[in-house]
Amino acid sequence: MNENKDYYELLGIEKDSTEEEIKLAYRKLAKKYHPDVNKTDPKAKEKFIEIKEAYETLTDPIKRRIYNQPKNNPQNPDWSDLFRISDFRTFIEIMRRMNRNSALYYKPPPEGMYI
Repeated sequence: MNENKDYYELLGIEKDSTEEEIKLAYRKLAKKYHPDVNKTDPKAKEKFIEIKEAYETLTDPIKRRIYNQPKNNPQNPDWSDLFRISDFRTFIEIMRRMNRNSALYYKPPPEGMYI
């Protein structure tokens, strides 16, 4: 998912459109920009791929919910609210839980290794 593209604008629909409206808009644009129909237009294939990506994102409920989130990039979570909390014990507890399994474990050397 590319966050710079507005999939709703690309398909020409509103944000509260139903799945049926999304499907109708996709079919209309897919017929218009399909590479087999537009063999002379080199940009038609790129446009068709963008339309297909928008359709796949908006018809899948999980992908659509992620896309509709602010800064719709699931790889870059927004941690700013975490630092605005007044109680830093919560933050410390969260960090402790995240790092619980990554703590170093010291294992002594086997007996008789050092004489």
